[in-house]
Amino acid sequence: MFLGIIGALMVIVIVAALVSGKGQPVPLFIFVPIIAALIAGYSPAEIFGFMKTGVGVTWSTAVLFIFSIIYFSMMSDLGLFDPLVNFLVKKAGNNTIMVTVSTMILATISHLDGALAATMLITIPAMLPIYKKMHMRPVVLVCLIGAAFSVMNLMPWGGPVARTGVVLGVDVNIIWHKLIPLQIVGCLVNLAFAVYMGIVEKRRGAGIVPVPGSKAAMMVTSNEEISADDQLSEEDAKFMKKPQMFWFNLLLTLGVIALLCFTKIPMYGAFMIGLALALMVNFPKAKDQARAMKMHAATAVSMPMILLASGVFLGVLDKSGMMHSMAEMLVAVIPNFLGPHLQDVFGFLAVPIGMLLGTDSYFFGLMPLAINVGQSFGVSPESMSMAMLIGKNYGVLVTPQAATTYLACGLAGISLRKLIVYCAPYMWILSWISLALATVLGLFAV
Repeated sequence: MFLGIIGALMVIVIVAALVSGKGQPVPLFIFVPIIAALIAGYSPAEIFGFMKTGVGVTWSTAVLFIFSIIYFSMMSDLGLFDPLVNFLVKKAGNNTIMVTVSTMILATISHLDGALAATMLITIPAMLPIYKKMHMRPVVLVCLIGAAFSVMNLMPWGGPVARTGVVLGVDVNIIWHKLIPLQIVGCLVNLAFAVYMGIVEKRRGAGIVPVPGSKAAMMVTSNEEISADDQLSEEDAKFMKKPQMFWFNLLLTLGVIALLCFTKIPMYGAFMIGLALALMVNFPKAKDQARAMKMHAATAVSMPMILLASGVFLGVLDKSGMMHSMAEMLVAVIPNFLGPHLQDVFGFLAVPIGMLLGTDSYFFGLMPLAINVGQSFGVSPESMSMAMLIGKNYGVLVTPQAATTYLACGLAGISLRKLIVYCAPYMWILSWISLALATVLGLFAV
């Protein structure tokens, strides 16, 4: 219980500081866990071991981020996405709904392979220039992607379903067959959500070319989220534009995506190869290659620092035993009168609990405990696991412990605070809608 309280306080302090804007991720993810571990009675040598283990989990995603960010930023500067952007902007005009619905469809199709990082790496670079050109907020793009893979992540090869199958000792295909109707309806709900988000953006002045000094222009300017790296000087823009290299860069990018989707090569390996080829072919001179890389170096380095720092947080939370103790504590504090409705409680609170615990500790720590407690009140393991699985899926985007959360922030150029504050309420509400639909579809029948 003691470890659980310390762990919960540690997570609450970090999330509260991030959401309130009173702290930066790197120092928070390093010093708060170290202090918490010292209070818990661990020696410096043990804490350094926790740090080493945690950073070992996040380093590969940090490397992926460095190379993927520079690669896609370079391709954007080279003009690879200009034809797509110009086509969609011409077709959409002031129709922001067309853009949001297109985002949802692209993200849904991209996530057929069940890989969160691949979905972001395909969808965000393709759609972000369109959002910027139409003065739509990048955080809306990320929110729509989060909704898309919350539904598509219920595929049998998705991580959450696989983990649930392990906990229940049931074949994942059996679980998936029960979830297929919910996925179909969930895709329709997502399309409706995309339409709603398009309307929201339209109302705040997006999708138009504002007249300087107008109310619409001020609304757009106040809501823009474009980093300094996105603002190329006229000289740099002229240096980067290489329309004659369009077909090579297109084929190269398709090749990188093919490596991501159809081979077992590490994701960071695919982008290492792609970036090396892009630099050598587009910029034969060494000094030009260095110049091209430096243009987005700030963004490419800052987010991996956060990822590596979050490894300290993850290592302490996991290896100290805080995660498991937190899971036990959550089960213990639930009143007995809620016992027969335990699956509803865990389903309803799945998003914030998932943000607190992270993925593995949620499925392998909390879920078995919740199933055992639920059985004593007559709640079937199937109903409990379904509720926890469906609800938790909507928290993937806003989980501070997930490396893909930082990947989304970096690719879209938004802060972690902005992502959590804006997206978490939407994801939580969508999880309730999904759980209600699951109830109607009979997924929780005992």
